[in-house]
Parts: sequence; C-alpha cells; structure tokens
Amino acid sequence: MECNVNPPARNVCEYHDPYTGESWFCNHPEQVPCSAYKGHAAGGSREILTPEEARFLDKSVKEKLISSKVEPFVVLSPAISVDSRPQCTPGLPNPEPSGFYYQDIWYSRVCKNRAFPHPANVTECLTGKIMYIFGDSTTKQWWETLLRFVPSLQRQDLHAQFPAPQLAVDMSNKFAIQWQMHEKPLYIMYSDKQNVHYVASELERIGGNKEGLLVVINCMAHFVTYPVKVYARRLRGIRDSVVRLMKRNPLAKVFIKSGNTGYVYIHGSDWLSLQLDLIMRAMFSGLPVTILDAWQMTSCHYLPRDIHPGPVIVKNQIDLLLSFVCPM
Repeated sequence: MECNVNPPARNVCEYHDPYTGESWFCNHPEQVPCSAYKGHAAGGSREILTPEEARFLDKSVKEKLISSKVEPFVVLSPAISVDSRPQCTPGLPNPEPSGFYYQDIWYSRVCKNRAFPHPANVTECLTGKIMYIFGDSTTKQWWETLLRFVPSLQRQDLHAQFPAPQLAVDMSNKFAIQWQMHEKPLYIMYSDKQNVHYVASELERIGGNKEGLLVVINCMAHFVTYPVKVYARRLRGIRDSVVRLMKRNPLAKVFIKSGNTGYVYIHGSDWLSLQLDLIMRAMFSGLPVTILDAWQMTSCHYLPRDIHPGPVIVKNQIDLLLSFVCPM
C-alpha cells in the first residue's frame, strides 16, 4: 500500500506517535485491518521530467569539469606560526569557509582540531564513553569506519539487519558505540516497523548525570524530497528532546552532523539540501551543542561528489568529532 507523511488518499490508516505527535499514513487495504501494518520499503519514484528536460540532465552532459587557466602556485609557511584557533568546545560558530584540506587532512577554522591516525589514539579518547549515533546511512559510515579502524571494537550480533540498530563494544577499553536509523520517511529496501524509531523518543530513554555520554544526530538526506515544514517539524521535536536531555545530564556532549553534499539525483539536489541545512543550523542555534560542518568537508574535497563520501572524508569527519570529545 502507498504510504506517506501526508494522507495519500481519503481512506487511510494513520499511525500516530503520541509522544512526538508525528503521523505516518497508508492507504487502507481492502482485506486487512490497519493493525496488519508490518513494515516499510521505498516504492520507487514517479517520473517528474519531460523527455526534453531529461536530455539536459543526462550524465553525458552534466557534471563536467570546467577547465581553468589558473597557473600553479606555491603556499609558503609563515615565518611565525601562531595558532589562534580556540579549543574545540560546544557552541562555537562555523565560519565561512569552515576549513580546508591539506594533504588529505582537514584543518578546521572553527577550532584546534587534530588527527587521530592510529587506533590507539581513538581508544584513548573514547575509553569509558558510550556514543549513540542517530541518523541515516551517512552516519552508519562512521560506525562502520570505526569498526574497521579499531581492532578491539567488535560488532555485537543483535540478530537484526540494517536498518535495525547496530552495536559495537570495546571490552578492552570499555566503550560502546550504537548506531540507529531515524524514523520514516526512509528510502530503504525494507524494514520491519519495530526497527526504526523517532530520534526524539529515543533521546528520552537516555539519562543519567554521568560524564562520557556522547550523542550524534543527523537528519537530512531522506527529507530532501519533502516539504520544508515536514523537516522543520521533525527537527523541532528533536531539539526539544535535546534540551531535556542536557537538563538531565549537563555533562553530555551532543553533536549535530550537517548533511553531506553530493545529492545528485533527479528528485533531489544540493540546492534542496541547502535549504534544510540552513533550517538545521537555525534550529539548534543558541544551544550548547556542536554543529559538525560535514557540508563543507564533502564539498571541497577532490573526490567525486557522492552523498556517501570516500573513506578519507569519513575519517576526517570522525576526527573532527573526536577533536571535540578530546580537545587539545
């Protein structure tokens, strides 16, 4: 049955979440009750282009490199090197631009970020901590990268496949990382309804006034094709839950990951993503949280544009996160 954030027909089943106030609607099946709802899968995309429009968006004519007449130049080191950047702490503004790459290492203009080149650097930073990562496949890349990079970090078999929650534990260094998908809308193959939850609701389950709690939230890519008000409503609920979490646990560190660039599909684009990115930054302004500017980290690297960026970009994103967890 066709489902959506708005009723796709007059006779629908409404699946209402009493805590967040969000609803998901499906056409009412003829032979079974609404309670028979089992799961969700992406149903494909409707054709939105005329044949003439499709010609101009074909891969053969777009994404072409523009030649440049700029001659090579050499950047010399200053006679006196003074790093005036502040320590990486919550609430710092993101300047424009927010950083740059040099020899595949990201140098943030926000704060004194650093690289974590060896697994021991990561384990030293994360020892005794628990990290909850909420989001989509772009934050699952973080979870997978850490799993590959740190040998002592082991995946725990929860007998559930993507997009069900994924857990990894490092028993030697006593830290854990859990990744979890946000609720619909989702463009996925299939998921049982029990495997995805609203981020706002999940944040309410996290408590304890203890040091070492890390929360990463990303919510953008799956909302690009929906009205802006749908996205704003979802973020407002998440923001309210973040405020309550930080009142329960002022020692918690909360990170809001911006969206990646590289949305190069017919039904979405970086231009549409930018509208959501601006809303996200405004929504979380004024809170003692850290906005990780993945937007610029994915837009200015030489790798081909991809909403799922290459390993070198993902590792730099993680290193920026860890720079706030364990500042210099």
